Amino acid sequence: MKIAVTGASGHVGNVVCRKLIEKGCKVKAFYNSDSRSLQNLDLELVQGNVLNKSDLSKLIEHCDFVINCAAMISINGDRDGLVFKTNTEGPKNILEVAIQHKVKKIIHVSSVHAVHDLPHSTIYNEQRAYKSQENFAYDYSKAKGEQEILSNSKNQNIEVVVVRPSCVVGPFDFKPSKMGAALMNFYKEKIPMIPKGGYDLVDVRDLAESIYQAILKGKNGEVYLLSGKYYSFKDLLKEIHLVTNKKIPKIILPIWFLKATLPFIWILSKLTKTEPSLTYESIIAIKEGHPNMDNSKAKEILHHNPRPLKETLSDFFKWQLENIRNQQTF
Repeated sequence: MKIAVTGASGHVGNVVCRKLIEKGCKVKAFYNSDSRSLQNLDLELVQGNVLNKSDLSKLIEHCDFVINCAAMISINGDRDGLVFKTNTEGPKNILEVAIQHKVKKIIHVSSVHAVHDLPHSTIYNEQRAYKSQENFAYDYSKAKGEQEILSNSKNQNIEVVVVRPSCVVGPFDFKPSKMGAALMNFYKEKIPMIPKGGYDLVDVRDLAESIYQAILKGKNGEVYLLSGKYYSFKDLLKEIHLVTNKKIPKIILPIWFLKATLPFIWILSKLTKTEPSLTYESIIAIKEGHPNMDNSKAKEILHHNPRPLKETLSDFFKWQLENIRNQQTF
């Protein structure tokens, strides 16, 4: 199989490429500006932007399948509109170009953010209602991008499958991701207090395996929830302690206190010209994250098999520490 992967230089994308190579596939990896996470891999690099159909055509030509990992992530709104544009027009462009090049199937990597977490009292599966324009910009953009892909599931010229991962963790997190950076801050004991709340965590390697299985077994027009297991931050830190023997902060910060710190964090981000480490969006995400996601459909069809968090954390910290010098160049 020859497979095109968009967003290939990101955390999910580069691990998907590694998985496909391991499976014996030929891979064309699409990146925007930084391909260092793909160095020394046996694949073909293609530089471009998902908003440019000509770039996508160079990527997708002669490919059997497309895995769309490209997305613009934001926990701080969408001031220039690029988040919404990338996450909605990108999938639309990929679909159109894939049909032109007679691709057999697209696997679109969406997010649990595309649908509502609340209420917690009802089952959380693939049937959850989509978020709307009244919700956060990133969440709405992922909902619309997913709907754009699924609207063409009845097109006889191509099959489309959507996967919805929860919060992704694990090795090969080069930049690192926001969760990866948070884990390293806990490891370095830079965070003296624990925020209240939590989230569902899934190993990036298990996600990549299930994405590969979606190529083989995913059914046209279907959505698969690729979650792992929910952890409160208190329980997450206990797991980190078991793996690293690092001290666990004792103080748990309530949600109201986290919200009260936002003006000061905003001022600090302006002074340092960096993205804020905490936003209203991220607070709501850890507050409302559903504690009991039902991934039984993915387990049955795709043989989705999330590993224990202890193994994920052990491999994550080992990889980060072994690659710390490389990390400083990203």
